[in-house]
Amino acid sequence: MDTQDNSKDFAQQALEELSKSELKPTPDNFSVYYNYFSDSNPNLKMAINMLLEQYGKLNQTQCTELFLAHISLDAESKVLQTTTTSIEDEVKKMMGVLTKSASDTKQYNQTLDAFSGNLQSPDSVDQIRGAVSRVANETRIMAEQNQRLHAQLSQSTQQLTEMRYNLDEVRKASLMDPLTEVGNRKFFSNEIARVIEEAKESETPLSMLMADIDHFKNFNDTYGHLIGDEVLKLVARTLVENLKGRDIIARYGGEEFVILLPRTTVKDAIRVGDQLRSILSTKNVRRRRTNETLGVITISIGATQHLEGDTHDSFIARADAGLYKAKETGRNKVMAQEEDPPQE
Repeated sequence: MDTQDNSKDFAQQALEELSKSELKPTPDNFSVYYNYFSDSNPNLKMAINMLLEQYGKLNQTQCTELFLAHISLDAESKVLQTTTTSIEDEVKKMMGVLTKSASDTKQYNQTLDAFSGNLQSPDSVDQIRGAVSRVANETRIMAEQNQRLHAQLSQSTQQLTEMRYNLDEVRKASLMDPLTEVGNRKFFSNEIARVIEEAKESETPLSMLMADIDHFKNFNDTYGHLIGDEVLKLVARTLVENLKGRDIIARYGGEEFVILLPRTTVKDAIRVGDQLRSILSTKNVRRRRTNETLGVITISIGATQHLEGDTHDSFIARADAGLYKAKETGRNKVMAQEEDPPQE
């Protein structure tokens, strides 16, 4: 329970950890560690524990990515909710305008009916003139009301279009990794469900590649996290440029990328992985300021094909097992895993 006393403890722990990690106590950084110590966000805690196990402490880039992936989505959800409410309000306004228009039209029709009755049995010319005058006046009023209706509906339509665009942009942002500009873990979770279903319906193969940048931690420690970020962006860009339009790529976490290959057997997936690995190994990382060459990038890749009866987790676990074999047998290679790895 997050009582007042507990809140103070969590806040103190968060500040102490920020200090140990040499991170500034910004609101975003504080939120990451406060949520970690308060156990209020299990997915965030699991992600931090994995990074701590690998790196010992978080850097600013990792902290920012954790905030965007696990905390700012809540803010995006609020934007979605607010936008949805605005759309509902706008639709209600439009319905109100249309209801009033229907009422006005009914009244106008009643005026025309009365006019028709007067013409059938007029008592005098003055009565006819009066009836014509009333109809002319009602017609003018109706025309003005129709103009206002058109303007109100045009404005509402424009506002709805803008709201829909904003909604789409927020949704896109919530599914994208901000650093590498490929899909994030949430995007991958959505897409894997979709492509598995498509593969079943079309009875076509589906394969997965799990790629990890070799010795990335050493690269980071040697040249700094800003260079490390450039490496991540270069790898993501190279992978995207050398995949087909139907293929799906996402940053799975840290220096790991996952690729879904629809209509592709594991044999062809290995060929794709080898091509990607080969292209990346020709890329030199340079320091922009001095043009100094810092080395080449290599990746290790695990490959597998979706099997009947697979869950999402078992499919991913096999690709991960293939990646582990590639790492253990020398790196900079592609290894297939065609059977489920043994359970620990």
